[in-house]
This record gives sequence, structure tokens and C-alpha cells, in this order.
Amino acid sequence: MLTKLALQGRFVTLALMLAIVIGGWFSLTSLQVELLPDIEFPAVTISTFYADASSQDVLDNVTIPIENALDGIGEITSLTTTSAPSVSQVIIETSFGDDMAAIEKDISQRIGKLSFPPGVVPEVARINPNSFPVIEMAITGDREFTSLVSLVSEQIVPELESLEGVFSAGIPVGLEDGLSIARANGQPAVTLGIIKEADANIIEVANAVEELLAELLLTLPNDVQIIQISNEAPEIQASIDGLTEHVLLGALFAIAVMFAFLLSVRPTLISSISIPVSVFAALIIMQLQGMSLNLLTLGALAIAVGRVVDDSIVVIENIFRHIQMGESRKDAAINGAREVAVPITVATLTTVAVFAPLALIGGFIGVIFTPFALVVTYSLIASLIVALTVVPVLAYMFVSGTPKQTESMMERTYGRLVSIALKKRWQTLVASVVLAVIAFALVPFIPVNFIGGAESGTLSIRVIVPDAGDPEDVIGHLAAVENVLETMRDQGTVNAYSANYGGAGSFGAIVGANAANLQVSLEEDVDADSIAELLRNSLPVDGRLVTVSTVEAGGPSSSGLELILRGTDYDKLFDSANTYVELLSEIDGVVNVNHNGVDLREANGLSALVPIIRVDKLRAINIDGSITVDDTGAISLEVDRIGQENPLPAGVELTTGGVFADIDEAFQQMAIAMGISVLLVYLVMAIAQRSFILPVVIVSAMPLAFIGAFVALFISQLALGLPALMGLLMLIGLVVTNAIVLISFVEQLRARGMPMREALIVGGRTRLRPILMTAFTTSFVMVPMALSLGAESGVIIGEELATVVIGGILTSTFLTLLVIPVIYSFLRKKGPKLITEVAGEQTEYTALISESDNTVGETVLSELSAGAE
Repeated sequence: MLTKLALQGRFVTLALMLAIVIGGWFSLTSLQVELLPDIEFPAVTISTFYADASSQDVLDNVTIPIENALDGIGEITSLTTTSAPSVSQVIIETSFGDDMAAIEKDISQRIGKLSFPPGVVPEVARINPNSFPVIEMAITGDREFTSLVSLVSEQIVPELESLEGVFSAGIPVGLEDGLSIARANGQPAVTLGIIKEADANIIEVANAVEELLAELLLTLPNDVQIIQISNEAPEIQASIDGLTEHVLLGALFAIAVMFAFLLSVRPTLISSISIPVSVFAALIIMQLQGMSLNLLTLGALAIAVGRVVDDSIVVIENIFRHIQMGESRKDAAINGAREVAVPITVATLTTVAVFAPLALIGGFIGVIFTPFALVVTYSLIASLIVALTVVPVLAYMFVSGTPKQTESMMERTYGRLVSIALKKRWQTLVASVVLAVIAFALVPFIPVNFIGGAESGTLSIRVIVPDAGDPEDVIGHLAAVENVLETMRDQGTVNAYSANYGGAGSFGAIVGANAANLQVSLEEDVDADSIAELLRNSLPVDGRLVTVSTVEAGGPSSSGLELILRGTDYDKLFDSANTYVELLSEIDGVVNVNHNGVDLREANGLSALVPIIRVDKLRAINIDGSITVDDTGAISLEVDRIGQENPLPAGVELTTGGVFADIDEAFQQMAIAMGISVLLVYLVMAIAQRSFILPVVIVSAMPLAFIGAFVALFISQLALGLPALMGLLMLIGLVVTNAIVLISFVEQLRARGMPMREALIVGGRTRLRPILMTAFTTSFVMVPMALSLGAESGVIIGEELATVVIGGILTSTFLTLLVIPVIYSFLRKKGPKLITEVAGEQTEYTALISESDNTVGETVLSELSAGAE
């Protein structure tokens, strides 16, 4: 019906297609550009400034009253507080999906009822990605520090805040009051963080800030320098550019594969139309919904390119086949589209249904990947409509008649193979089960992590002086580290570095009394891992511990080890932390192991400056480190072993956080999502096919896909993390497509009276070309992403996901063509209701076979005759 309407109003159809392309291009140029989707983190912070108060005074008069006031808020999953000199910081964590506005209001009302010392006013705020600085800079000058602060506050900050898209340009808490020390390139500095407005384009804001700073330098005193410490925009732009190249290369690969099968320019170009139209339609909907162009949404478009052509391929191939059978272009367009309309609709709906659980399971997975799923869904729905409207119209207008083609060698070879498989059904099933068992047996040998990151060209250094007697001891060691970095800056390895020490560090992060933090920006093309290893070996000396970590670009860290010790006896906590640091440091692949505790028995003059950390109202010490190997899961097992072999003293408990907790949550949530997806796919097919047996046959293709996915990960040694799990989820929807196309046509043939075995052979041969075309286009589209062709650093989710999809699609396709007919023959012995009176004799269904494909039918009949003789 839809195809007929499109053909009747074909010029209207083409006009609408052109409107979508124009509207999509406008949307592409208008969408906000971000690193990640706009996420509402389930956390609220309470920051309080209490001048001239010690850590204990802050705890007693500010932090503990706040902790008690929060009792009874059921949504709280974790409460972490830090009481440092003059500063209290409270972090309340809840669950993703909670109503954070209501929780923030409740917290504010509770805090408002408390009484604090004069001048103490807590500030309640939600954590939002937009509240983190887009650019961090440091201003130095050959003048008194107070004069430098005044210059920055009066001449630089107002100019920056006047820029369109800039929300604020703030100096860190405590720096103006002398509670912390900041330096840049070894000189006293005032640091600034540029925070953009929520709806501003991060790249445009960063470029505008850089242009303004260049102009300001011309008007500022000669002794003033502005040093850029960090800038997210180049990394985001590199990621966007890389994924854009993946989209374009993938589209070219898809077109090349289609031409290789069709060997005709016009049908190839007609099928290719679905790529830009579907993508532009998705972009229009993205803009209407206020979505941004980020790593996940652009990655979704790159992946969708491989799937959006599938429906068009099946339609154009079937129309092309009908024309080869001698039908007129109009009849071929109508009949060809109608014949496959139901299977491609079911296939598209099953793929869409796969992503529905992401919105249901909630949590981090649901929040971060829902935009990804929505963009893929928009693209697929658009591609289905294009396949049933635009493709038949263009085929009617531009595809001319061609002579019938003889059966290809590929089709003849497949016919023999499927015939053998049907004769040796049990052997075929056993072989497929053995392959599945072997593939699943490889899983323990595949690395496991959370989300692999890319280098950002930035190092994070922490200098710890365990036996510091006063702040000058820490500052002295900090200066020694700065001297090393200054030498590397002269050598062209380091671009710039900044350091902070004191009660409040960079933008609110509380720094321990015996520790200082540095951030190092490396020059381009410098290997961050090798420099980090060099500094780990050269910076530590007696009395000074140094940790050096590479900062990952884009998304959550996949290399952070984090353990939390809690208890009432702080001395026991400190001793246990020392023991664990020593044991964890012996694990290969773990570096920078340290803790934030201070031995109060020997703290001397620093005791009043030591931050008091509490987790859920108990004193706590955090143990952290960096994981330098890909197999984070193996490190987690080693940490568990250490915990089992080294019991903690009474009153001390250990909890894991960081990447270990992230991995556990990701695997649990994705397991739930996959289970729901399989159920939804089955229900969609059961409703569409009006059968409970056929969906079982089709769903049986899913394990066949996991064979290739696990083998591909094992061979490449890419990690089984969140991106790979997302690829496995996608496979559930993708692999059933070929099975649906095959089995639907087999059912049509059997409904016309063809016996089951012949229907399986004829149906397989007839649908072989579109099945292989869709499989190869989907796989080849993923090749640029899997190999990172043309991509800059920062594309964090493509490689593992693409590898899983390629491996799964290839094995499931070839095994589907052989195993699914066998499973069908076991479960579907009773065929569908006949649509014509056919007794089943060979002479009576010869014509029906010829209607499907004359040459295939003749081959089948000759084989049957030979078998009878």
C-alpha cells in the first residue's frame, strides 16, 4: 500500500526526500557539539567555607551537623565528607534516574534549618558536566601576588565572562584568601577555569576564549603571561573529525560492496540513497529533541550507516530480480517491495526492540547509551520508510529491463552445501554447538575492562611527603619536581605545567596536608605513557612519594584502581592502608599505589591541617592506583585474592570502587538488557509471524553470532568492556535480520505448496545474494571504525564495538545459511496454510518454483530427479 502511494505520487515522494536532505544538512550545522551527551549525574555537593578553622573545627561545627541533617533521605547511596582547614565538602550520591531537582530541594531545605557559626553559609549544588571547566589557564606576573589577583579579577575575568557562551570564569576556592598555593611553570600564578553555558557549543566557546586571550595579551602589562593548562576542544574536535571520517568511509565501503554484488550502477546508487536520507532524517529529529552531536550520537550514525542500507538492499535486489524475470518496471517495483515488506519491517522492528531495555534498566548504562540507541532507532525507522517508498520510485524511474541471469557458481555451491546439511542434520547441529562451546571457552582469555580511553597528552602528578613536619617540607619537594619538569619544558617535551597545594586545590578539589598536585601538558606527538613511566622512575626519592598517571580523553576512566577502608579506629585504618599499598604494589600492571591517610601519631605540626575524610559517617582512607594493562578484570581478581589472604583487623572494612565497581555494574546491567532484548525480539516476531515456533528458529541464530564476536576479541585481544557489550547487544537485533529474510521466503514457498526440503533450498538460493550483501555491507562499514582508519585520538568506543559486530555478523551469516534451515526442518515440519490447492506432486509445483527463480527451480528439480534415479 505504501509503495503504491509512493509510486502514484512519485514526484511528491522525491520532493520530500530532497526536503529531508536539506533539513538534515541544516540540522547538522546547527547541532550543539559536546564530548558526551548531557548527563545529569546523581550527585549533590555541599561546599562550605569556614574561615580560620582547623579540620576538627570544620568537622564538629559544619560537617557533622550536615551529615545528621541528611538522615532519612532514602535515595542516598553514599555520603562522602571531607573536612579540611576552612573548608567542608560533602558529596551525596544517589542513583541514575532519580529526581535530582527534588533531592537538591530537599537537601537545601534541611540545610537551611541548621545553625552555623557567623559567616558560614553552605552552598548546595548538583554536579553537572557543564560545571567543569572547558579551558583551564594560569596567569603569572613579575609582581606581588595580591596585585596579580586584582589584575585578573578586574581586567581578565570581566572580559571572559562577557563572551557569548561563557557562564563564568572563576578563581579556585581559597586561592584569593591564601588558603592554597598555585603555580604555573614554576611561578606563582592565579588559575582560572572557564565554564560554558549549558546550551553553548564547546568548540565555539573555546575558540572564542583563545581569540580573546590573544587580544588581551596585547593590552596587559608586559610582565603578565597567560599559560593554557588544559583545553577540551581540540580533543573533542579530533574525535568528531575521526567519527565523521568513519561515517564517510563506511558509506563508500557500503556502496562498493553493493556494486560488487549487483554489478550495475543504477541499482547500486538507488540503494545508496538510503544512507544520506536516513542519516539526515535522524539529524532532524535530534535537533527537534535538543540532542547534541557527541561521541555517542555520532558513533551511532557511523554504525547505523551499515544497517540503514539493509532494507534498501533487500528491496532493490528483489525488484531487480523481478525485472530479470520479465516483469514491467512498475509491476516489479510493486511486487518486489510487497514481497519483502513484511520481513524487512519485522527485521527493523526487532533491531529497534533490542535498544528498548536501555531505557528500562536505568543506571549509568541507560543514561549514557540511551542517546546512542535513539539515534540508531531514528535512522532505522527512516531507512525502512525509504526502502518502501523512495527505492521503488527510483527503481521504477531508472532501472531498465535486463535479461535473465543464469544461476551463479556461488548459488550452486550454496545449494549443494545446504543440501548436505539437510541430509546430515544432526552432524550439522553438533558441529555448530561445538563451535559455540569453543568460542565461549575463549572468554576467560579475553581482557576485561570498562571503557577504553585514548591519550589526552596530559599527565597528573601527585607529590606526597609522608613525614612532612610543616607545609614548607611539602613545598620544597614540590619545587624539586617542578625543576625536573622545567628541564623537560626546555627540552621540548613538556608544554606547560601547573601545581597547587593547600586546603583547596584546583576548582574545589581538596588536597591533603602532606600532598601537592600537578597537571602537566605535553607537547604534541609526545608519548604520554613513556614520559609517565620515566617520571615514575626518576621523581621519587627518600621521603617523597610520587604518582604519575596519564589522563584519558573522553569518558570515564578505565584505569583507576580505588579501594576504601572504613572504621572507627583511625590508627588501624592507617596501618591497614600501608599493608594494602605494599601488597597491591606487587601486582604486575598496577602502579602509583598510594593512600590519602596521614599517620596522626607522627603528624606533628601538620595534624591540624590533615583533612578528615568520612564515608557514611565513618573515618575513611582511600587507596588508589593506576592500572597500566588492558585486562582490568584480571587485576580485579588479584585484588580479591589479596583481600581473602590478608584479613583486616576487627572494626575495619574494605569496599571497592572505581573501575572495579563500574565493570560489575556494567556487566550486570547489560546482562539484564540482553535478556529483555531477546524476549522483546521473540515477541515482535511471534506477533508478526503469528507463530510461536518460527521465532524460536530465528532466535537460534543469536548464539551463532557470539561465536564470531568472541573469536574476534580473542584474536585481536581487544577488551570485553562496555563498548564490546554494546556490540553484543546490537548483534541480537542484527543477526536475526538474515534469518527473518530467509525463513519468511521459505514460508511463502511452502504456502504455495512446495515441500519443505525444496523450499529451504530454493529459498536459500534465492535469498543468498541479499543476505550476503547486507552482511558484507554492515561488516565493511565497520572496518574503518575497527581499524581506526583516519581517526584521531579520542574515539573511545569504536574499535571494540566494531570488532564484535564484524565477527558476529560474518559467522552468524554463514552459519545461518546452513544451520537455520536444519533447525527449521526439525521444528517446522508442519508448514503454513496453503494459499492454493497443490497436491505436492513434482509436476504441480514446478511452475511455482519457476515463479521464484527459474534457474534455481530447474537446478533443484534436476537434483531431485537425479536423487530419485
